[in-house]
Amino acid sequence: MVIERIQFSSRDEWLDLRKNDITASVVGALFGVHDYQTPFGLYALKTGLTAEDPEETDAMKRGRLLEPVAVQLLREQHPEWKITHNTGRGAAYLRDASVNLGATVDVFVECPVRGLGVVQVKSVEAGTFRRKWVDAETHETTPPLWIVLQTLTEAHLAGAAWGAVAPLVVSYGIDMPLIDIPIHQEMIKRIRGQVRNFWTMVEEDQEPDADFSKDAALIQRLYTQDDGSSVDLSGNRIVQILAEREKLKEVERAGASAEKARKTIDTEIINMLGNATTGRMSDGTEVTAKTTHRKGYEVKPSSYRSVKVKAGAVTAPADIDEF
Repeated sequence: MVIERIQFSSRDEWLDLRKNDITASVVGALFGVHDYQTPFGLYALKTGLTAEDPEETDAMKRGRLLEPVAVQLLREQHPEWKITHNTGRGAAYLRDASVNLGATVDVFVECPVRGLGVVQVKSVEAGTFRRKWVDAETHETTPPLWIVLQTLTEAHLAGAAWGAVAPLVVSYGIDMPLIDIPIHQEMIKRIRGQVRNFWTMVEEDQEPDADFSKDAALIQRLYTQDDGSSVDLSGNRIVQILAEREKLKEVERAGASAEKARKTIDTEIINMLGNATTGRMSDGTEVTAKTTHRKGYEVKPSSYRSVKVKAGAVTAPADIDEF
């Protein structure tokens, strides 16, 4: 196994290097555990059905701008480490051409005790960190599995003895725990096996099944325009999903009717209030209808009143209905 270390100096060069590889950041998709990518999405990307968006998303921009902050924190927390931030003109892309597997390590570390290591930096919104990283019962912090697989892949390609994830959590302050990721050689073998299987599917034109929830936007892009042709949809599956669709349409229609009826009641409430903001009932219940101003974008500016009910202390129902 020979690992290439290829230097790049621009985002365009980096994107070009990644084209023919499964990269560490999306390895989790091959196991069905990635938050943002799927096997079908990867297949579409690597077979040219779609192209990687060269535009920087808000999340990517946040990560790029906050990564130097995380590196500085690492240096402060571990002055004994020799830390190399893999960025700028000397940045390196690691590649194993034998399986078309690649990675861009965030931080290389030379630790006097543990030797060479890699650190994967993630900027995480505080609420997301609590929901996805912290166990509600044990309060233990564990990265999402796709990030664990990413770190393992990067450590493998870097020839590192250890790996860690550093989630930079920004709220009122800044917190960045360092989470050790054990190097599991059997898991690394599985990663390499899944990557080989994927490229075999590409060579043999075996398209993976789509996840019609996660892949919805991609499928819409792939089939934007109809061409006037007709196809045979004979089979049980179309009958099943059309029946399910009709049930969901009935729920939608019921929901629309309920919303229309609720708006009629809201209108009657507003008529009772007149221009008053609040109305109080004998049991202490308050009914408010404050004016909300909506800015104009594609549509003209408008205002509407949102009716809400706050139960009084006397009745104190278990559930509060919001209109």
